[in-house]
Amino acid sequence: MRVLAGVLGALLGLVVGLALVEWIFANDQSWPDVVPFALAAAGWLIGRAVVRRRAVRRPPPPVSRPL
Repeated sequence: MRVLAGVLGALLGLVVGLALVEWIFANDQSWPDVVPFALAAAGWLIGRAVVRRRAVRRPPPPVSRPL
């Protein structure tokens, strides 16, 4: 599950980074080329951390006791 969350976070970070570079910071310099990859790496880490935190906070399943 953490790998899936990491991949989704990386894809979302890459898309946001590409949108920032192409539409908001549109210029002909080469430094913005790093932004999408940096945001993809951050998205990977954030996605995995969110799933890990949710797994730790999940309460244990209730124990059924015979009557």
